[in-house]
Amino acid sequence: MLPDPHAHLDLIEEEPGAVVERARAAGVAPLITIGINVDSSEYAVALAERLEGVYASVGIHPNDASTAGRGDVERLRRLAVAGDRVAAVGETGLDYYRDRSSPSVQKGFFRAQVALAAELDKALIVHDRQAHDDVLDLLESEAGPGLTVVMHCFSGDRSVLDECLRRGYYVSFAGPVTFRKNEETRRLAALVPPDRILAETDAPFLSPEPFRGKPNVPERVRLVAAALAEARGVTAPEMEAQLAGNTRSAFGFPDEKGAD
Repeated sequence: MLPDPHAHLDLIEEEPGAVVERARAAGVAPLITIGINVDSSEYAVALAERLEGVYASVGIHPNDASTAGRGDVERLRRLAVAGDRVAAVGETGLDYYRDRSSPSVQKGFFRAQVALAAELDKALIVHDRQAHDDVLDLLESEAGPGLTVVMHCFSGDRSVLDECLRRGYYVSFAGPVTFRKNEETRRLAALVPPDRILAETDAPFLSPEPFRGKPNVPERVRLVAAALAEARGVTAPEMEAQLAGNTRSAFGFPDEKGAD
C-alpha cells in the first residue's frame, strides 16, 4: 500500500468514507487528513477515529492565522493528546503569496505550532509558499534537532533543497511534479536522498496530470509516485515501497496490511 500523507478530506466534495474506500481499492492507504484551523482539525480527528486507515494532523494554516484565536493552539494540543490517531502538527508555516494574514501573525502561530510538535513529539507539516528564507530562519531558531519536519509540496530551488536536506527534513512532492513544464521540480526530486522523499496529493488541490485542473483525490498519489520513479530512474514498485517506508518513519504509524 502507498500512503497519502497529505489530503484534506473535509474539503473533498464526496462522503469521506467513500473517498477512503476508493483509495484503498486503488492501493492507497493509510491517509492523513490535514487540519487548517481548529474546526477542520476537530473534524480530522473525528474522521480518523471513525475511518480505518485514516490519521489526522491538527494545525492552523498561515492563511487562517488572522482568524485564529489566542487559545486555539491550546485547543490543538488537547485534540492531539485526546487519542492515538493524530500523527502530526500542521499544516502550519508561512504564505507570502496570498495576503490573508500578516507575516507577523503567521510567524506567531508558526512558532507556537513548532513548539507544540516538539512538546508532543509529533511530526511538523510545513507550508512554505514564497517565504523560503523566513520559513528556514524560523525553523532554525525554533525547531530542535529531534523534531521531524516535513516540507509539504516542496516549491523551493536548489539552495532551499540543499538546506532542508542538510537539516534532515523530509521533502514531499505533490501533483506539480507531474506537470509537463516542471522539469526543474523533477530534477530537484531526483536529488533527494532515498530516505528523505515523500509523495502526497494535497487533495482536493493540485491534481496531477492528466487530471490537472480537476478536483484531486487521494488515489492519485500513485501518479505522483510514478513521476518520481521516472525522474529518479527506478521502477514504480521500488518507488512506492520507498515512499511507504519513509511515510511510516516520518509519521510513526504502522505498516498497512497488504503493503509491499
